[in-house]
Amino acid sequence: MVHYKYEHFKNDLHPLSALCQPFQADTILSVARGGMTLGHALSMSLDIRNLQSIRVESYDGDTQRDHVTIIGTCDLSGAKRVLVVDDIVDSGQTLAELIPFLRSEYPSCIFKIATLFTKPTALIQPDFYLHEAHDWIEFFWERDFLKTDAI
Repeated sequence: MVHYKYEHFKNDLHPLSALCQPFQADTILSVARGGMTLGHALSMSLDIRNLQSIRVESYDGDTQRDHVTIIGTCDLSGAKRVLVVDDIVDSGQTLAELIPFLRSEYPSCIFKIATLFTKPTALIQPDFYLHEAHDWIEFFWERDFLKTDAI
């Protein structure tokens, strides 16, 4: 397991932002929950005020489900170029279900995917990413923000 620290995130934000910038997205759609921290940071870095989220689940803890569940909706009716943001493309099941769903709901939108990490064996690859993952990644928001018992 690899712990992805806040310092790594801070150092990675601007290089990932620079990769995404030429796409000229007008909307960022964060995949909840993993993509929300990165989505917010990219929205600030790229100065994109239309930041939305959609909840897509394919894991229970660190166990992958047999199916993907898309929960909730987003309103991309005014969007033209949407940057879909998640923390990692692991198996790729989440995005392999989400992207066709979004394209069917919003056929006039162009969708591109941005992540911090991808696994080379994933069903779908992001358009923009910084790192290949070969181990389980534990992101700082999965560890550092957990409630701890008072001492």
